[in-house]
Amino acid sequence: MKDKKNTQDIKAINSFLEFWTKFHSIFNEIISKDAISNEDEAKFLGVRDIIRVKYDTLINGLDFKYAPRSRNTDPVQGVMLIGGIRLMSEKGLKRLNDDWRDSYIFLNSISEHLKNKRKRLEGFNPMAVFFKRLMDNKGDIVKNFFNLQTAVTRQGKENVK
Repeated sequence: MKDKKNTQDIKAINSFLEFWTKFHSIFNEIISKDAISNEDEAKFLGVRDIIRVKYDTLINGLDFKYAPRSRNTDPVQGVMLIGGIRLMSEKGLKRLNDDWRDSYIFLNSISEHLKNKRKRLEGFNPMAVFFKRLMDNKGDIVKNFFNLQTAVTRQGKENVK
């Protein structure tokens, strides 16, 4: 059985991971310089804003929501909250690198969750699901039929009188 929404979600998360990787490489390129210029920081912040819009669109469209485990916040949002990198301390850069690592783990876990869901769904036969739902509703169908038959019988008796 195929789930179009799940397939779209997998494509969306993989596409976002490509953007996220490029964004990370821009960050690494900028911080590897001896001095970060205003233009470099403006470039980084501009790309960050574009990525933020893409991420918000992605997360709002997914059936998967962030469930905190080892941290209380979404690691991608942690990276997105950066106000600037030009004057960031070494401690701030280390924390930011930890957020990058956690964000990759987080995004890949969403991707794996969606792929596992797809594998589970592929194991279902659509006809078997249809008949199972039909059998689950069989009691309701019989009850409705009995109620309809009782109502027709009552109506027939009232017409005879």
